[in-house]
Amino acid sequence: MKYFIQSLVCICFAGGLVARPLNDKDISDTIKPKELIPVKVYSLIKGANQPLVNFYIANKSATTEDILSRLPEMNMIRRGSYGMEPVLRSYSSGQTSLLIDGMRMHGACTDKMDPVSIYIEPQNLQSIQVQTTHGFHSGSVVGGSVNLKFATPTFNETSLFSGTVSSGYQSAANAVYHTGTFNYGTKRLALRTTVSYRNAQDYRSGGGVVIPFSQYQKINYGLSVKYALRNSWIAKTDILFDDGWNIGYPALPMDVGYAGARIVSLSMQNETGNNHFKQTEIKLYANSVRHYMDDSQRKNISIHMDMPGESNTYGAYIDSRLQFRNNTKINLKADITSTDLIASMTMYQSGQPPMFMLTWPDNRTMQSGIGATFIKQLDSTSGLAISTRADLFIKSLITQSAKDQLSVLNQPVSNVSRLLKNLSVQYNKTAGKKTKTTISVSYSERMPVSSELYGFYLFNANDGFDYIGNTNLVPENAINAEAGIVHKQTFFQLSLTGYATVIHQYITGVYQPTLSSMTIGANGVKSYQQIPRVFIAGVEAMIIAKPSSSLDLVSTSKFSYGKDYQNNPLPMIAPLKNTTSLRKIINKWAIQAETEWAFTQNRINPYSRETATQSYGIFNLRLMYDTPLLNNQLRVDTGIDNLLDNDYKEHLDWGRINRPGRNLYMQITLSF
Repeated sequence: MKYFIQSLVCICFAGGLVARPLNDKDISDTIKPKELIPVKVYSLIKGANQPLVNFYIANKSATTEDILSRLPEMNMIRRGSYGMEPVLRSYSSGQTSLLIDGMRMHGACTDKMDPVSIYIEPQNLQSIQVQTTHGFHSGSVVGGSVNLKFATPTFNETSLFSGTVSSGYQSAANAVYHTGTFNYGTKRLALRTTVSYRNAQDYRSGGGVVIPFSQYQKINYGLSVKYALRNSWIAKTDILFDDGWNIGYPALPMDVGYAGARIVSLSMQNETGNNHFKQTEIKLYANSVRHYMDDSQRKNISIHMDMPGESNTYGAYIDSRLQFRNNTKINLKADITSTDLIASMTMYQSGQPPMFMLTWPDNRTMQSGIGATFIKQLDSTSGLAISTRADLFIKSLITQSAKDQLSVLNQPVSNVSRLLKNLSVQYNKTAGKKTKTTISVSYSERMPVSSELYGFYLFNANDGFDYIGNTNLVPENAINAEAGIVHKQTFFQLSLTGYATVIHQYITGVYQPTLSSMTIGANGVKSYQQIPRVFIAGVEAMIIAKPSSSLDLVSTSKFSYGKDYQNNPLPMIAPLKNTTSLRKIINKWAIQAETEWAFTQNRINPYSRETATQSYGIFNLRLMYDTPLLNNQLRVDTGIDNLLDNDYKEHLDWGRINRPGRNLYMQITLSF
């Protein structure tokens, strides 16, 4: 497969040499990341992070996880080189919503080794939309949402075919990365197809130490078709397949033999609208995930295990934006989904028959919701937004074997039905033309996820406990307050956001001394219980400066704080972190120096077996060259990550596995 993909890229590269000519551009235009992926970010103040994302996606070898980790609101839980879990601020994955092009999707791994973001490559993306807790357009959550929106084909009246091919290498993991993106467009029909291939070996940390079981391979391929109908309607179909195999997880006792996703959607979009309806989208979709954990490559395993999982989701939504003459807008959304989950474990002990159990007993989640956002421009300097949403959740065990197994825990096995309610109010005020402030307060609820309700002896490698679900759980509810300010000058922009949340009926694992663990060597058993409340707060800051037309400075900082009702620190809270970059453009060249550092984290939770993490600092150096080549455009990206080869880890890295050391990379991209 590797040689096939490499050959395909070479053929496409050669074919690009005779493609249509491009106009020569100044390097100040061509190196801008907007030429690569037009990513937009919508946070507390919409568009505040757009320049930041445009700046940092310049590295063509970056993964979607790399891009997400650069956002001020985001951190990543790392269990290996592949499958890092996005964390919005300091909320767990169950408290936030991660969507793919507006579609709900669920990973198929009980150990969270496959957050759905791993099935999306950068060339699949048009935008990354981050929404904090001031709105509920994407569902009932207490921590906000992230929507990875697909790139769309481009209509073209003058030229039918365009695209890019790219090929690169990274030294730390002896990794290759090949991509191809092709667009065919006419006045009414447009097609866009993408393919990418990654192959990474075990990487080397600082000092040249090889980290075993950190390898992976994956291929991603997609097709998007768009057709312009009459009356300003556009029909669109998206198909995306992603397959990964031989995926190592050094922080876990098991690896992944295969992880694959199939995503299909059909939508109708009205871009201009009629009367009050300015934009409407109707979408039907389905997605399926298969995930197979295995420990066949691990040595000294007392009992070999296979752990397959499966997720299937079907859904639909209608999303409309209305506008009225009196400076009033209303956004309406109604959606419905059905998700089936099942995961199991088969243990093979020498001389004994195989032992089988369900780790996710067959369960189904039915969700239906309706939400609305009322936006009113009060005067020339101030505005008001009121958002509300209601969701009905029905969770059920769908097979008798699932009910029989869970009944041994002496818990109800009947359907769990909950109606969730959400409300937020946001006020913004503009001072002159340079400063905008925003204040919001909200009340929100979220449904317990399937692991929290039905999980059956799910081993958590981070704290060493088996976890069991609890069908008596009720929804969490939260009161949140946020304040933000954006100040813009001609060559300077400052953004500052602060937030504080009190979550009631907080769901967490509580040690059960009367229960025996299932996993050999586990520290014991925890069941999901609810404690009265926790408190989470934080600050995010961003500075963007452009002292001259050829010089850019970007600096971001993020800090979170969390404690429970007994003033114990919450686990998995990242310390203060800063990333600062300086880019200089010289003719067709651009050079970028970057520092990244984080403080020591000593506020740890001993009940979660958490340990302190030392501070670290690394230095990255990047070089970009962009030039016309035979009527096409050639771009070369090269650089060194972790230039000083420091040995370091971040606080959210499971197993305290050191991150990659010095990494030399090169990526060559041809646009035609």
